[in-house]
Amino acid sequence: MKLSTLAWRNINKNFDKYKMYFFSLSFSVFTTYSFLALMHNKYVQMAFTYDDRYQSLLTGFGIVIMVFVMFFLLSSNSSFIRARKKEISTYSLFGMTNAKIGQLLFMETMIVGFAALVIGISTGIFFSKLTAMILLDISLASFTGELAFTIDPRSIYITTALFIAVFAVMGLSGLRVISKFELADLFKAEKIAEGRSKGSLFILLISLVLVGAGYYLASSPEPAIVVPASIPVLVLVILGTYLFFWEGLAVILNMIKKRKIRYYQAANLISVSAFSHRMRTIGAVMATIAVLSAVATTGIATGYTLYSNTEKNTYEIVGYDLYFYGGQDELLDDIKEAFDIHNTHVTQEYTTQLYTCKPQMDNFIVKGAYRISSETDYFRVYSQSVYNKLATISKTKNKPIAVNSGEALYIYPYMTHDIAREIDGQVLAFSDRNISVTSILRANFVSFGALHTIVINDSDFEALINSEDIKARDEAGVPYDKVTVFIYDNPLRSAELDRDLNGILAGKAGNFKTAYTHYDESLQVFGLVCFIGFFMSAVFILMTASLLYFKQVMAAEEERHQYKMLRKIGMDDSLEKKVVSSRLLPVFLIPLAVGIIHSIFAMKAADTVVFSNMIPVGNSYITVLGYSAVMYGLYALVYGVFYLITREQYSRIVK
Repeated sequence: MKLSTLAWRNINKNFDKYKMYFFSLSFSVFTTYSFLALMHNKYVQMAFTYDDRYQSLLTGFGIVIMVFVMFFLLSSNSSFIRARKKEISTYSLFGMTNAKIGQLLFMETMIVGFAALVIGISTGIFFSKLTAMILLDISLASFTGELAFTIDPRSIYITTALFIAVFAVMGLSGLRVISKFELADLFKAEKIAEGRSKGSLFILLISLVLVGAGYYLASSPEPAIVVPASIPVLVLVILGTYLFFWEGLAVILNMIKKRKIRYYQAANLISVSAFSHRMRTIGAVMATIAVLSAVATTGIATGYTLYSNTEKNTYEIVGYDLYFYGGQDELLDDIKEAFDIHNTHVTQEYTTQLYTCKPQMDNFIVKGAYRISSETDYFRVYSQSVYNKLATISKTKNKPIAVNSGEALYIYPYMTHDIAREIDGQVLAFSDRNISVTSILRANFVSFGALHTIVINDSDFEALINSEDIKARDEAGVPYDKVTVFIYDNPLRSAELDRDLNGILAGKAGNFKTAYTHYDESLQVFGLVCFIGFFMSAVFILMTASLLYFKQVMAAEEERHQYKMLRKIGMDDSLEKKVVSSRLLPVFLIPLAVGIIHSIFAMKAADTVVFSNMIPVGNSYITVLGYSAVMYGLYALVYGVFYLITREQYSRIVK
């Protein structure tokens, strides 16, 4: 019989067991082609303002996916071969050399790989336009350009070359595995027990200390600590995770066995014993899946959180649909004409003079990053009534306030607890009165180019104007700008209006911002990150869950005779279902739970560095966890589906 014919027969015989593996492989090809096609799609490239950033993000994602796919395929291929020891021993017994067996397995790998390549690329081509439309829909505030169906030959060539190389490496790794097999060992494959691992209490404690140290560093509220500690945190948590699954989990299983009342219940006795005897081979896989689950859940939760807060963050930074300062006399008529041309109704418009002051106060520095010096720094200053008008018009959550005489509200865009503690109670000394900072606000909507802002009582403001402590001109006598803010209809979908407003204001106003421009730029970044995060998580979860599925299916083949013996001594169908469920649930649940816990602390670090500066609430981490919980739930749901599929297949095999 020809090797090609035998290879086809083997694939047909085993395909039902390995169809989940084949599906994951096809999906990885589909994902790789889809992202390469997006990188080369001229319509998508033209739609993005920052083409280099778009290309670099997709390229980085592609590299991560290929590294992970290589790991997954090599690991799965090695397991495939080891699971077929009995079949390989038969070939060897009938005189087939290891080289011929290796050629056979290489041929099988290439046939399955080629089929996955054809299906994955074909699916990618079929859905290429839909994929591009989804990307543009979530990444652009308004896309009205043409998007045609395209087939990119370069993406096909690159995807084909990459995966043929991967399949070739898989085939060669199979030759290496086969060369180590001995005929006697092959015949004894199903009779050789792995041996129960007792684990090490010392290593369990070490693993918990390592993970705890990583959590402690990640939980620091100071970005100056979290950022440089990011690499040590990764090392500590990953090393601790592997030690926990290699040696620590076995200790916990032995502790469970000592609770004799629960352990000696029939289902628990059988399932815990079977699970503990698999720890040596499954431990490393579970640790890897826990780490990858943490990466996937963190990636998808970060992307979703960033994307969901884009509009809110836009108005916390810009404050209004449009503001500009400087050049009102020359620009206001042109701006209003642009609104008329685009039939856009202006609901709010307000113009006010900008003032500054430089009171005497204590100089101080907070951890080297924040400073105020009365010699070099100035305050933007508002009367209570003007501030309240701006707060009422703005699209932020800030409300009108009441400031007593002799008191001030201090506003700083990057407020932290340390800065608030230092500035609270500071005395601002003017020529004829002192004003104390009695309240703190983190906001940006009244800064208009200034770093420090205060709001004081109207009577204090008038008095300080009269005493010239508050100034409307600089030292050269040049008047400070006025600022004008606008609120108008449908601001985040008015691309053409925004283009005209930018054309009017660019180079003529002192400075300006539109909500649309900021929103569109943020969507291009965060929408792309969210899109990549969903794809990456889909690839990770499909492959890790498929790897668990495959490992358990192979275990079921080896454990089939054990269930046969248990049925002979009285195990009924009901008890068998409980045993199978108890046997498989920890394999799926423990890595998922550990991965999500890792992700929760990773999101805490992300909140300290990123989200706390974006989400305008008192405790941004609670908001972050709320968004993350949605993604954790979806991730767990998919894992649950794989658990049910695996349980069904496992039960079918052991019967």
